Amino acid sequence: MTDEHTPPTEQHDLDAFDLVDPPKWPKVVGVISIIWALLGLTCGGLGMASAAFMGPMMESQLDGDPLPPTMVLTTADYALGAFGLVLAVILMVGGVTLLLRKPVAKPLHIIYGLGAIPSLVFSTLINFSKQEAAQQWAKDYPDNPMAQQMNAAGPAQAIGMIVTLVIILFFMTYPLFCIIWFGLVKNKREHMTGGVEAVY
Repeated sequence: MTDEHTPPTEQHDLDAFDLVDPPKWPKVVGVISIIWALLGLTCGGLGMASAAFMGPMMESQLDGDPLPPTMVLTTADYALGAFGLVLAVILMVGGVTLLLRKPVAKPLHIIYGLGAIPSLVFSTLINFSKQEAAQQWAKDYPDNPMAQQMNAAGPAQAIGMIVTLVIILFFMTYPLFCIIWFGLVKNKREHMTGGVEAVY
């Protein structure tokens, strides 16, 4: 016979927590963040490396003419490239900590989003500026085989710029999502854990 004054055990509370499933979105978003970060590291690293090696290789085929602006890496290019790699690392860490449901995942994703969007805007402006300078380069060196190919391309260059803009807009989607999702939608700890952290 149990004593009516016996204090209740905590087993019922633990059982109640056992019945609560933590939100599934942190795992989904965490995996996406890791994949997106790997994409950024791969594309950014390969892009910088290919541009650095491609220029000297093409110089021998230009008959002494300077490289077109699109093949010349500037200080701004290196700075944006390095900044992009740093952002990719931040997103990678954010994705891993999100899988572990750590609170630090939220500011890491917001920092990534706030850094990635202006970085993409600046890189787009630089890219378009280089495209215009390359068109002028083709006019200045009309006898160069590469310039002749660029002049013959004509409408294809305009299409290429549109494709570049579409790609940039695509890469803006996830940073924008991170800012909205972690800043406005899931901006509290319990949104990430569902309160289940209380039993740990």
